[in-house]
Amino acid sequence: MRALIAAGVLLVWAFASEAASQEAAGVDRPEVWSVAGREVLRIRASVGDMTPKRRVELLDQRLTDILSEAETAIGVGDIEMHVHGKTVTITVLGELLVTVSQADADANRTTTERLGKTWLSNIRKTVPLLSPRVNRGGA
Repeated sequence: MRALIAAGVLLVWAFASEAASQEAAGVDRPEVWSVAGREVLRIRASVGDMTPKRRVELLDQRLTDILSEAETAIGVGDIEMHVHGKTVTITVLGELLVTVSQADADANRTTTERLGKTWLSNIRKTVPLLSPRVNRGGA
């Protein structure tokens, strides 16, 4: 019984030590942006003072605003990627949804453009499904 308790204490200590060392090293805890139960993006890096958690919250807010202001159904063509040097932005109906920074690319061991294309593909598979549609067939 004592061995089991000691093992449990060591396990908790190991996890706490790992979390503390990551925090001390400036490593961010990844956050998942899920929409309608579907994982869309995994944010691994802070940008400025915005942690991955805050960035996910901002994504939720921006998407809610975009969907509430959309007057027509959103199609894949309404979701675009724009490259600005080493920064990539993804817009929906011309409104900024997310920025792919160099820190994001570094955290994913890729370039901003490649990561942007991956995120764009995931967003294009999800956002149009949330867009309001007119029921032309009746009730």
